[in-house]
Amino acid sequence: MVDLSFIIGGPQGGGVESAGQIALKAFVVKGYNVLGTREYHSNIMGAHSYYHVRVRDGPARALKTPVDLVVAIDAESVLTHISDVGKGGYLVYDLDSVDVDATKIASMEPSLRSRLRRFFADMNMKPTVGSAVKVLEERGVRTVGLPLKDMLKKVSDTLGTPIASIAKTVNVIGLTAGLYTQGVSLQHIVKAVEAQFGRRPKILAPNITAARVAFEFMEQNIGNIPELPDGPHRGRVRMIASGNEVVAMAKVVGGLTFETFYPITPASDEAFYIEENKYVELGELSEKLELDKIPIAVLQTEDEIAAINMAIGAAAAGARAATSTSGPGFSLMNEAISMAVEMEIPVVITLWMRAGPSTGIATRTGQQDLLHAIFSGHGDTPKIVIASGDHVEAFYDAIKAFNWAEEFQTPVVHLLDKYIASTITVLDEWDLDPHKVSISRGLRIENPPEDYRRYEVTDNGISPFAPLGSAPMLFSSLEHDEHGFASEDPVDREAMVEKRLRKFETIARSIPEEEKIALHGDPSARVTIVSFGSTKQAILSAMEELEREGVRVKFLQLRILSPFPSKAVMDAVGDPELLISVEANAIGQLALLLRAYTGIEVKHFIQKLNARPLYDVEVVYGVKRILGEGARRVVVSGGA
Repeated sequence: MVDLSFIIGGPQGGGVESAGQIALKAFVVKGYNVLGTREYHSNIMGAHSYYHVRVRDGPARALKTPVDLVVAIDAESVLTHISDVGKGGYLVYDLDSVDVDATKIASMEPSLRSRLRRFFADMNMKPTVGSAVKVLEERGVRTVGLPLKDMLKKVSDTLGTPIASIAKTVNVIGLTAGLYTQGVSLQHIVKAVEAQFGRRPKILAPNITAARVAFEFMEQNIGNIPELPDGPHRGRVRMIASGNEVVAMAKVVGGLTFETFYPITPASDEAFYIEENKYVELGELSEKLELDKIPIAVLQTEDEIAAINMAIGAAAAGARAATSTSGPGFSLMNEAISMAVEMEIPVVITLWMRAGPSTGIATRTGQQDLLHAIFSGHGDTPKIVIASGDHVEAFYDAIKAFNWAEEFQTPVVHLLDKYIASTITVLDEWDLDPHKVSISRGLRIENPPEDYRRYEVTDNGISPFAPLGSAPMLFSSLEHDEHGFASEDPVDREAMVEKRLRKFETIARSIPEEEKIALHGDPSARVTIVSFGSTKQAILSAMEELEREGVRVKFLQLRILSPFPSKAVMDAVGDPELLISVEANAIGQLALLLRAYTGIEVKHFIQKLNARPLYDVEVVYGVKRILGEGARRVVVSGGA
């Protein structure tokens, strides 16, 4: 079985992301499943960045450590990832960096610098790259020093261009040397480089030359390494895409016509992708949407308040409208979310969670906005909240969000996170199938009668929707009568509150049970893991390992968080004494919801608080500690 994991590290702006994507493409060409994500600082240039990749012939669901390879483009990467590479693995590094002292690296976090000083002081060693290489070799790690300056000069001489013009190819040199240690041929590396830079010939040629120079160096200095065999998917047409791109594609397929955003990590890339691909030939889908193409307006607003209000206005006028943001931006939208509930406007809010509170760590992941999403807005503001666990779910959930928003005339919050946003995975053509998509616009009337009542009181709480301007009506933030005109009459007030409550009850009844939760594993297993969102991937991967060790676990994944699926959860939990909540937040927000809505008290937690992705080995470790030692709370801390 092939199961490789590696890290490519370097300075922000040093080509780390390009190197990671080239690596992913090389293994996809070889026929393997891949998963890769970039971890980076919130500054623009200089600070440490790394790309973490997993390659498997089976499902590649989650990242893992220790890794089989670290490619360190600079000195900081060697020192940062000294604990990440396992025995028998490889470190590829720059020979010219051996004397670099960790205490002199300006971009390094002061706390890390101090830890490294103490680490090497305990061994009476200087905190240098050379010392790190020696420590790793003593641990059984194989090290490969690259004379990067000499190799760059060879690339320069081969092309007849100045070194300065090809200096950025150092990432491909390091990557190629690293992939050589894993048995990847030059042919596949070149194909991946062509896929990465094929539209930019001036960049393509130097990078292909750099790959050849690095491969020749490894052949001459390391010797022959058996070529990695082709994977089970060799020759199949497949797609690699990030979570941002998948959600953007889904919105286009789902009939989006108006998207607003204010730039914020990690939400902006979704809007940028839509802007780049907003005129799309729909083919067979054109009959469903009654359009040959969807002309999508993508608008960057002056702030998040404007973004949500413009989306609300567009939705009131009949557009399929959405806005995309992260935690701080979502905070600014609270008043408008209340207004959308009051006005019964079908607007979609894509919320990409990141590490808070406040600005927190702007480019890292977390699951801290769950309660915020559900209870956002003042007053009684029931809304739909749906959480996606992977790229495929994110695709179909984005379309469901539009359908449900319009069917039930309510805001829908689509809950995702930075990990899904920036993680790239490989998808088969049937994974994201537009033919499986159905478009539902709810109870809409284009030519309303003269006595049209926008907020007509109905048994199910849902009134016929006519676009703004098609009949006399009023949309405002004020409580109102059936026509929408402001009213403080107690009878009107009670009728409208009850109407919105009945609608929420209709939503709870109408969404199928299989959409609300997903139960993975053996339903009869006594141990139940409960979680939501992107932790799904690490949990499923961990369950495979636990099963091999004879530990039977089932996983209850909550897909709809509001309306909360109380009955489905209570039926699935089993023994509450062996219930484990896995969350990337400090207070156990999902556990609080379970207690509030079902009375079930979660007694065991696996939590990740360091704003890095959850690894499958961490879930395995946590479950074993809980079952073996009775641990109540296990905090896992992997990631650099």
